[in-house]
Amino acid sequence: MLNNKISKAVRLAIAFGAASTAAFSATSFAAEEEGVDKVERIQVTGSRIKRTDLESASPVLVLDRSDIAASGQISIGNILQQIPAAGAALNTAFNNGGNGATNMDLRNLGAQRLLVLVNGKRWISSLGSTVDLNTIPAASIERVEVVKDGASAIYGSDAIAGVVNIITRKDFEGAELSVYGGENLKYNDGRQYSADLTIGTTSDKGGLMMNLSHVTQAEIWAGDRDISSMGNSSTTEKGRLRLTSSAISDSLRNDLLAQGYTENNAGKSNAGFDLVPNGAGSGVGIDSFRDRSGDVYNYAPENYLSTPQVRNSMYVQAFYDLSDDLRVVSDFMMTNRESSQLLAAMPLTIGASFGASASKVDIHANNIYNPFGETLYGDGARSGVDGYVPYAGQRRFVEAGNRIYKQNDTTYRAMVGLEGNVGDTSWVWDASYIYGKNSQDVLTTGLLNLTRINQALGDNCNASTSCVPLNLFGGAGSITPEMVDFVTFDSVSREGLELKDYTLNFAGDAFELPAGVVGMAIGLERREETGYDTPDPLTQSGETSGNQRDATSGGFRLDEAYVELSIPVIEGLTISPAIRFSDHSAYGSNSTAKVGVEYRPIDDILLRGTWAEGYRAPSISDLYAGNADSYPTLTDPCNSVEGAVPNLPGCAGVPDGYAQANTQIRITNVSSPDLKPEESESKTFGIVYNPSYVDGLEFTIDYYDIEVTNSIGRYGASRLLNECSTGDNAQSCDYIDRDANGNVVDLRNFLQNSGSYNVEGIDFFTAYKFDTEYGSFKTSLDLSYVMTNEFDGEDQVGIQYGDAGYPEYKGTFAVDWSMGDFDAHWQTRYVDRLQNYYDVLYGAENYPGMAAEIGSYFVHDVSVGYALDAYNTKLTLGIENLFAKEPSPEYSNNDIAISTNNFSVTEYDVNMDRFVYLRATIKF
Repeated sequence: MLNNKISKAVRLAIAFGAASTAAFSATSFAAEEEGVDKVERIQVTGSRIKRTDLESASPVLVLDRSDIAASGQISIGNILQQIPAAGAALNTAFNNGGNGATNMDLRNLGAQRLLVLVNGKRWISSLGSTVDLNTIPAASIERVEVVKDGASAIYGSDAIAGVVNIITRKDFEGAELSVYGGENLKYNDGRQYSADLTIGTTSDKGGLMMNLSHVTQAEIWAGDRDISSMGNSSTTEKGRLRLTSSAISDSLRNDLLAQGYTENNAGKSNAGFDLVPNGAGSGVGIDSFRDRSGDVYNYAPENYLSTPQVRNSMYVQAFYDLSDDLRVVSDFMMTNRESSQLLAAMPLTIGASFGASASKVDIHANNIYNPFGETLYGDGARSGVDGYVPYAGQRRFVEAGNRIYKQNDTTYRAMVGLEGNVGDTSWVWDASYIYGKNSQDVLTTGLLNLTRINQALGDNCNASTSCVPLNLFGGAGSITPEMVDFVTFDSVSREGLELKDYTLNFAGDAFELPAGVVGMAIGLERREETGYDTPDPLTQSGETSGNQRDATSGGFRLDEAYVELSIPVIEGLTISPAIRFSDHSAYGSNSTAKVGVEYRPIDDILLRGTWAEGYRAPSISDLYAGNADSYPTLTDPCNSVEGAVPNLPGCAGVPDGYAQANTQIRITNVSSPDLKPEESESKTFGIVYNPSYVDGLEFTIDYYDIEVTNSIGRYGASRLLNECSTGDNAQSCDYIDRDANGNVVDLRNFLQNSGSYNVEGIDFFTAYKFDTEYGSFKTSLDLSYVMTNEFDGEDQVGIQYGDAGYPEYKGTFAVDWSMGDFDAHWQTRYVDRLQNYYDVLYGAENYPGMAAEIGSYFVHDVSVGYALDAYNTKLTLGIENLFAKEPSPEYSNNDIAISTNNFSVTEYDVNMDRFVYLRATIKF
């Protein structure tokens, strides 16, 4: 068995010479009898103890440089989102709610519960503890190792779901230029370009590698694909005005009835008129309206399906041997990203039913465009009418153009460290300091200033007061450029994070047992993070049509110590315990432990298992984020039934006849500085089979079970309303504010440690490499089977929740071939069918046009390459989505679809076309 392990270690040292994340490695002299002087030990992600075998107790997926090149992608984030174990995470296909970043999720536990390392060291994250993988240029990457079990005891916070360790290229000599270009074949959109220049040199004393990278990604419009071309909103370009009968004079009510307008719910407390301007231009009058008849506005053609961005990156790494036993190492990265999202024109919503800021707007009787001859008050307190129910106004500001959100994001990170041996012993050490900083400016255009709108609708708005009256009653086109200029503004917000990380690690042989040497790793780490978010002043004050948001400022310090052992119990059986102690400035102390077991009964089979505790410290956003508005769709349990408010404890004081004015209720999302860390327990068990009688064949199968408790999440707006009304939790009423008419004017939805996740499943992987007279082949199958995916007790397996789907099966199958100067690659990706969540809730039969099931999805990617050896050039031609596969729509149009684009952009390709690309790589 010893000879087999030594032989495998030699092969690994050849195949993965850059595997070690530290420059110096201890060596083993046990193999001298076989003529092998020494075997290099390597450090495998998931452990800090160097070893002679790549296989460990933890399941690890490795994507090498050839896998990255064969993918046809230019973003490592996009590549990682396609592995079967990946879950739903933010990417550049998120237009409404996206910010240009691409994250990675593992096991559908959330991107904030996955730790990202580069060369074994922590990468800089966002205020919410997620990492934008596009900050790491793909051309600088040698391979990626994905540890698919909990690793908090080894690496600290965030490693609940696992770890992604990106290993950069080492010992690079010469120069390499790679250019790439591609676009969708049928639609001629979604163009992507990249250019990478890599330069490196090595000597006996040191080495240097530098990569310069440029990426351009063009947009795809939602209106250019049938599935996403329709998305209707009730806020239209013509506008809509709701006049409640009790809020206007009897004479105006009679005039409206005389014009033939319909009084909805006549005789009830919520009786009123729902009117739409029927004219165009500046002409207005009481006769220029009509009854609303389900008018809608199709916003989809004005939205991006895939968002554009430009990235420029520089990555430099170097090492220099100060002596035989001491090396200085360093790296530096800087990435600038300019990205944008585009939404349809801003919807103006005014009146108390749209929140406190909107209720400040009155339409004065003396406004030159007011056709009703009396003031429409946004707040009953200003009208002086008892029982007053305010008006509600909506209008799409198409004359102002689309809303554009532009990010200018700069991230840089520098690491400097020392590595060395401890005398002539087996022990090695490393110490490092990391400084990282991310800053992002966001420019938003097309926003509306509610203070200016209130002035423009007031009674003293004219040229002498430097005010431009606003015409909301003349239909589309009634708002002139001068009006637009007076009431619109562009906002600039800024946010950022600063990271300081200090580490000291030792690893080596502790002592010897009869079965072998006990390996040990010990270390210390201090991490300091501070962050801020500074919205535009109008956004902070709430004087904008967008959601109000307060500033964020805060930080924390985290001190940690760990110890890890590798204990050979008997020949072939190794136990690896680890423990980490943490002290956090915000919540106190905690500890986590892990135990791994490896047993090799015969040379060809490895049985492995792990048990691990994990934790995630609350992020800066969790602890210190400023209050922020949101307008979810909610049903108030205190709504009157047959004119009477329900006799519930929490509805006392709400007047009879109260009817919720709008289905969207204003809530305030608040942070919670008293949060504790999330906790997890994970278990894995697996088998690795490398049959010696078939060279190049391997099988792995791993079972996993991860349970997260005390997960950080919002208490729930609906839960607060229901608990308050029924009296089940009277304290919930402390978070709800109502006005004298019963309207909910604020609801504070706070964060707490109360949620839970439980994921369980099986991963299967097999690969076979073989040579024939027709070339060399490699086949691989990676399959993920999800048995359980529970969130707060609700199992989500097999259901699509809009842009987050939870398929039971996902898999990839690939065939690679090479012969002489030619190579070719084929990969197919599979996503199992999913049940539409609306079918789960309501039954698809109740909504004609709704799909009860989202069909299974196969997509094929192919490429061919040719090496021009005489010119040191490699050409690759590829096609992503060879058969132009489209996902199944959720709905006949986007009216009722949960997802933004009528399909999930995390499970399916947004191109829906053959994406053809050409890559050329030249080495000097």
